[in-house]
Amino acid sequence: MAEQAQDSETPQRRQRGASGAGTEIRIGSKLKHNRLLKGFTLRELADVVGCSESMLSKLENDRLMPSISFLHRLASALDTSIAELYAETDGETDPVHHFPADRRSRIFDNRDPANAGAWFERIIPVTRSGLLQANILNIPPGVKSDGLVEHVGEELGYLIEGEIDVHVDGKIYPMKAGDLLFFPSSLPHGYENRYTEVARILWVNTPPSL
Repeated sequence: MAEQAQDSETPQRRQRGASGAGTEIRIGSKLKHNRLLKGFTLRELADVVGCSESMLSKLENDRLMPSISFLHRLASALDTSIAELYAETDGETDPVHHFPADRRSRIFDNRDPANAGAWFERIIPVTRSGLLQANILNIPPGVKSDGLVEHVGEELGYLIEGEIDVHVDGKIYPMKAGDLLFFPSSLPHGYENRYTEVARILWVNTPPSL
């Protein structure tokens, strides 16, 4: 099985970080905390999720970036969710949240060098009491999701710009700017940009899963 992560210090990722467009959320310490709570050694958890012990160690030290599909598998093994791993911890209590475009947090969905490049812009904070999640998914040409995911809930995608194919339950839904897609999250789903421009899609789902 190919390990679904890539070194976090690649030139491409350093270039993104220098753009000033948001900050990346690191979750290595949370992964380690949840692993220890479950009583897994690195080797035991690696066997459960199908990767190497070395890969898990690098993930816990924020030296690798896991793909979203791999995070779903890892979170399931730890009896948690991606939303919990990325939940805000700054103690913010104001019910109104303002996110200037240049300060939105980013979550990178990296896999192998050929597909690296997709990223989520966090629109609303994820909290334990929150019911809604919204991100802008940016997908460069030639990039696709690392397999299909399925989970509890419902989700909606609204394409802001570009073109993209969304795969849901064995069917392909071509989308152009202004198109909207809504479906149960329990259906296997993923995305692929076979076109020439970066696709930007507003993705909303409930309950939070990313």
